[in-house]
Amino acid sequence: MKQGFSAGFCARNAIEERRLAELTTFRIGGPATLITVHHRDDLREALACQPLWLGKGANLLVGDAGPPRPVARLGRAFAEISERGLHDGRLLLHVGAAVDLAALLNRCLAAGWGGLEGLAGVPASIGGALRMNAGTAQRWFFDVVARVECVLPGEEQPRWLERREIPAAYRSCGLPAGTLFLGCELALTPDDPQRLRATAARLKAAKAASQPLALPSAGCVFKNPSRELPAGRLIDELGFKGARCGGAEVSTRHANFIVNPERRARAEDVVRLIRRIRRRAWQERGIALALEIETWGCPDELRADPAQLPEEET
Repeated sequence: MKQGFSAGFCARNAIEERRLAELTTFRIGGPATLITVHHRDDLREALACQPLWLGKGANLLVGDAGPPRPVARLGRAFAEISERGLHDGRLLLHVGAAVDLAALLNRCLAAGWGGLEGLAGVPASIGGALRMNAGTAQRWFFDVVARVECVLPGEEQPRWLERREIPAAYRSCGLPAGTLFLGCELALTPDDPQRLRATAARLKAAKAASQPLALPSAGCVFKNPSRELPAGRLIDELGFKGARCGGAEVSTRHANFIVNPERRARAEDVVRLIRRIRRRAWQERGIALALEIETWGCPDELRADPAQLPEEET
């Protein structure tokens, strides 16, 4: 089999050649060997191949030539939700990393489990939500996490980490790069389902009114420099709303989104826009914009010191 996957390993799991444009919310990305790991017993062999782990494909830009390593995603064994009973007035809910966040939220709203409604409209798998501490102005995912199951870089066996052991922060789980999340235990508060649904609906409507949710994108491209200066406002002030490179465009609705409106953008187009925005933010405002999105197979310069970037293209 390609890219280090053995025949025995693949016999129990789905392996295929896919263009990652089909599996990312940006609808951008080149080819990759993709394996879906359905059995816990196969985790050790999958980790030995050093794959890149794919969730829902949100918050991700994949290069036009594809990623530099094989890609793996978690399957059936990691898609379960189970109640673990009440503890100190909170419901403990075990959730696998392959569960879709929106599906989990809908289940929680119907059952009257409060805590996740502030994440309404956020596209992510649970594994992705853990990795980047997905959030909104109302809620970060780690606000309701009691503990996580993960495999740390260089290890082969899963371990459980208590919330107090995890230095989660804005758009970061705080754990080493390469940590694989297998699931988590959430601490949710019993609440009125009707009130929870109303809150989620209001927040989702507000998000739809201010963000280009109908167009392919990877979500917010940059982290906010500060609470006082959101990245979208800064990019707007720099005059980038509506700017285009090839098929990629800085959204006219929210300037921290780069969109793929005709689904013909290449990663190269997005890279050029990111480079221009970072360079001008540094030159004109002295602000080093940091990426919020993950990048696979893209130039390292996207995370470099903006003072070292090449001159802005005309």
